Amino acid sequence: MESIPRAVDASTATRAVTAQAQMEAWRLRHHYLGPEHLLLGMLVHGDNLAAQVLRANGLDLEVVRAGIDRLIAEGVLPGPQPSDTELLASIGIDLEAVAGRLKETFGDEAYWQATQRVKLRRVQPASHRAPHDPPRLICARALTVAAREAIARDQEVGPEHLLLGLLRDAEDPVESEPYASERRERVLVGLPDHGPHALRLLVEARGLTLDGLRSAVHRELDRRA
Repeated sequence: MESIPRAVDASTATRAVTAQAQMEAWRLRHHYLGPEHLLLGMLVHGDNLAAQVLRANGLDLEVVRAGIDRLIAEGVLPGPQPSDTELLASIGIDLEAVAGRLKETFGDEAYWQATQRVKLRRVQPASHRAPHDPPRLICARALTVAAREAIARDQEVGPEHLLLGLLRDAEDPVESEPYASERRERVLVGLPDHGPHALRLLVEARGLTLDGLRSAVHRELDRRA
């Protein structure tokens, strides 16, 4: 997919949706921010064109949350993911106590530099993250499409453009994802690297199509132009 032609700002509503999406990821105890969380963020925020189109087509917050729970039960999406602290505590290791001893022995500066080297490694073999770490972003292609949709209409990126990006991203099965780095990220957070897109499954479970929803968003955008 081509890169976006220029920088574009996100609207206030989009920033609110993203914040809500992150809260949903934390609620589900997922260490990533993916399409399903952004969809929930649109609906939790509620006061945006994307949420209106979704609700008009039977995809309200209750329905989408139930659908995500079903996909978790089926293994399409990961269940609650423990943090490093919780994993180590399960085998009797107090991570905070270990960190305290390391700082006492080597000093705060050496401890900070060591943790930075680990965080900035090109390949991170562990999928688990500390409780307050920001989630990994697993929707790069959708965000690129959203930006292009907004630029085409000379607008800020709104939730409606974000929804268009998610729907476009959901057209292809996971294994066709062109971003190799995003495929690696998917594996790291416990997502499958093959099979249909989770958002597509959510939409089609309600008897809808990706094209139909995308057309509904475009109609609303045209009507409000």
